[in-house]
Amino acid sequence: KKIGLIGHSFGGFETTYIIGKSDLFAAAIAGAAQTDYLSGYFTVSENYKKAEFWRYEYYQNRMGKPLFEDVQGYIHNSAVYNSPTIETPLLLWTGAKDGHVSPLQSMELYLAMRRQGKKVTMLRYPEEDHSLENELKQNDLTQKVMDWFDYYLKDQPAKKWML
Repeated sequence: KKIGLIGHSFGGFETTYIIGKSDLFAAAIAGAAQTDYLSGYFTVSENYKKAEFWRYEYYQNRMGKPLFEDVQGYIHNSAVYNSPTIETPLLLWTGAKDGHVSPLQSMELYLAMRRQGKKVTMLRYPEEDHSLENELKQNDLTQKVMDWFDYYLKDQPAKKWML
């Protein structure tokens, strides 16, 4: 009766998109997610050293056209603008030095949800990139994922970091 959803990178985008369109999941976790297609479109990739237009128009985001030809489509695919409909408790995480998906993408959704009084927590790992390389931080995230799902899916007590 309680299902969790988790994703990282494009899977993180998919996680935040799905919980903005459905209340099927009792809890969700999204790592390094693109959450705002409008602001993301106008960023410069640290990794690729070029504007992100290509990613949104032709690559993984698959919008198929520039922002100004389909503003509503870009909004429709952005969890930030769908945040009023999100009821699923969400744990966001990002590396503070992510050069692939800006940490600001997670921060935007976190702030949007917090402003609306939604259940959201954000973890920001210093000195980490798109995926966590430090073993202690990997272990920390793994434990927090387990804690999150234990609380929301298995009715276990909340851990201190969640309060």
